[in-house]
Amino acid sequence: MRARLEELMGTYGQKVTLVSRKSGEEAGVMAFLQPVLKERAVPPVTATPLGAVSGRRWLYVGPAGRDIRSGDRVCFGTLRLVAQEAEAVYFRGEVLYCRAVLQLEKEAARSTCRSMSLSYS
Repeated sequence: MRARLEELMGTYGQKVTLVSRKSGEEAGVMAFLQPVLKERAVPPVTATPLGAVSGRRWLYVGPAGRDIRSGDRVCFGTLRLVAQEAEAVYFRGEVLYCRAVLQLEKEAARSTCRSMSLSYS
């Protein structure tokens, strides 16, 4: 099951860069990244065909082999996000994938990610 999920991430996921809060080490991964849909229209919200979308919170689903922890950064294009909460999701005793809830990084704390020079796995 894990291999199939990682195959789907490789085919349909986005190229993102994970930056460790502790070491600053960068790793390119293929993962699913999307804004969290909101039930109520609380500004700032953008209407989409899927519903109201807030640019403040994002959901990350990534490969089991690349841990993400609270405080780690996720870079996608010009988007800079920081993990607010993160966990490994298990299936039958094995890590199936890692998930995290992300928020936009504050303007003053933004940094550049060298995503173009990384290989994605």
